Amino acid sequence: MEVFVDLYFLRKLVRPGGLVVLDDHWWPSVAAAARYFERDLGWRVVPGAFGGDRLRALRLPDPPFEPSFERFKPF
Repeated sequence: MEVFVDLYFLRKLVRPGGLVVLDDHWWPSVAAAARYFERDLGWRVVPGAFGGDRLRALRLPDPPFEPSFERFKPF
């Protein structure tokens, strides 16, 4: 749950088009939260941003948007 809340507030703090970097993105809680932001909010994985598998970079959409409840996709 904490990961989801962290990403929610990062969405408010990071400028549109900016990057959020996730550590331990393979953990189930981190992966589930990231899936929501990718599927429902348009965050995009930046392939090859880091040399290893430990970190993952996600780019926020520009311009940002609020999804409607009718278009919710389960994560």
